[in-house]
Amino acid sequence: MTLEEACLYLGISPDAEDLDIDQIEKNYRTKISIYDTRRFNPDSPEYREARRMRENIEQAYDYLLEAYEDLYGDDYDEEEEIAAAPKKNKSNNLLLKLTLIMTTITSICLAGFIYFTSRPDKTKDYEKVLRELESLKIDLPVQNNIAQDYADLVEKVMPSIVLVKTDTGTGSGFFVSSNGDILTNYHVIDDAKFISVIPANGKSYNALVKDYDAKRDMALLTINSPYPVKFLTISSKLPRQGEAVLAIGNPKGLSGTVSNGIVSAFRENNTWVQFTAPISPGSSGGALINLKGEVVGMPTMLRTDGQNLNFAIAPSVLTKFFDTARNKTPKNFTTRPTSDFQVQEDTEGMIFVRSDKEYDVYLETEYIEYDRNNELAAFYTIWFPTERTKRQMKRDKNFNAKPGKEFGPCLLSYIVDLDEGKYMHVRTVNFYTDGTIARDYAKPMKQYKWEVPTKKSRIDDLMTTLKNYLDER
Repeated sequence: MTLEEACLYLGISPDAEDLDIDQIEKNYRTKISIYDTRRFNPDSPEYREARRMRENIEQAYDYLLEAYEDLYGDDYDEEEEIAAAPKKNKSNNLLLKLTLIMTTITSICLAGFIYFTSRPDKTKDYEKVLRELESLKIDLPVQNNIAQDYADLVEKVMPSIVLVKTDTGTGSGFFVSSNGDILTNYHVIDDAKFISVIPANGKSYNALVKDYDAKRDMALLTINSPYPVKFLTISSKLPRQGEAVLAIGNPKGLSGTVSNGIVSAFRENNTWVQFTAPISPGSSGGALINLKGEVVGMPTMLRTDGQNLNFAIAPSVLTKFFDTARNKTPKNFTTRPTSDFQVQEDTEGMIFVRSDKEYDVYLETEYIEYDRNNELAAFYTIWFPTERTKRQMKRDKNFNAKPGKEFGPCLLSYIVDLDEGKYMHVRTVNFYTDGTIARDYAKPMKQYKWEVPTKKSRIDDLMTTLKNYLDER
């Protein structure tokens, strides 16, 4: 590697007199974070490219350090430089811990950072670090913000999706074997006197029931197909939080509808996959697939009191049921037990704060930093907007809304002084429902200030909830 190449990789001027050890260190940290291989699937081209770039950046960094030492010789002493570095006090260690936590929230592509410190006289000295925050840049995963063309993937998997029709309604299903086995939700066929399925070829087939699990809302159907059918493979593992997924089914009877989103979370000991891809009645029993075309869930339920709170049965649950049911004798059931299935809300890690005409507000307990000595806390919250709020956000001068894209949740970061009853709003990140970032906004440093919340306002309720939570710990 030449000097010019090394400088190119780190964004440093190739002129020897301009070499600066601080700039080399800073640019190295920035560049290496951009190509974080953890953002990509190990089997993807993006992962291999990121790994190649990291190796080149590492090599360039070593080259420039050697070049700097050659230029300045004894003037550069790394050990002396480390020894001369200012000692960090306890509150600075708290800042570091908080920064690490807030920058590793990968499920929603958010990097956040908060500062608070303490003095014997309880003066809140935050202005210095706010100036530092203003100069920092958070490298969000650009790859996830690029609109993807799913046409080839959809064309590949669509022949495996079926419309399930009964005398009581319609739903969705998908082939899981070449001999015509179909997975769907039990509630799709519940109380049905007859069942038929319509694959992508448009032909209608009478379906029989091989087995069902009313409690877990799964059923295995089969058809007498005259030819081997294309089928989907169920993934052997859970998807990653934040991973892109497609939901394919027949919402409201509209055959072969595709929507995209991300994996939001996992519920009830990883037996449920929560996701953001929009679904509607009729989507039940369809396929939630990853970008490899594997089934990572079966869309089953949605919550109508929030925005894109959708749930799919996890792949391990589907596989276990299919392996048990696939060899059973098909039957034409006319009476079956009524399903009492329902999704139980899992509030672990997220506390409901309030619901009003504009937002449902939740407190994320996993990402709270608290200095009990000074009653200072830093945390972030999740707000699910309503249609009214979405229209209001489009008029925000800091918000560059894209036509045709639907707004999803937003995350707000706060610092609060629970002793004095004050708060500081630090950062807002808005997302579209497909998981891409619509706005990432932090105020200029000079606009940061402590405020007193209005009684019974959202932030007032948040602070009350936070205090009660911390008092219980």
